[in-house]
Amino acid sequence: MTEQSETVGDSSHPPLSRLDVDVLRLVAQGLSFSEIGQLARVSQSLVGRQVLRLMTLLGARDRADLVAKAEENGLI
Repeated sequence: MTEQSETVGDSSHPPLSRLDVDVLRLVAQGLSFSEIGQLARVSQSLVGRQVLRLMTLLGARDRADLVAKAEENGLI
């Protein structure tokens, strides 16, 4: 689950790594950063940075908005 070199998405969206998509899916399931870190085999702090980065990329205000915008854009 930690493969970061593969990108996902089309040219209308910023390229997302496999980890980005995995984190988005796990956030959508309502998991905590700690739980996501355990499942993705990365640190909780990396999960937090990924979520903040994704929120910036998609213009989301919070985690719920991030999930909504990811779904609207077909990213998850």
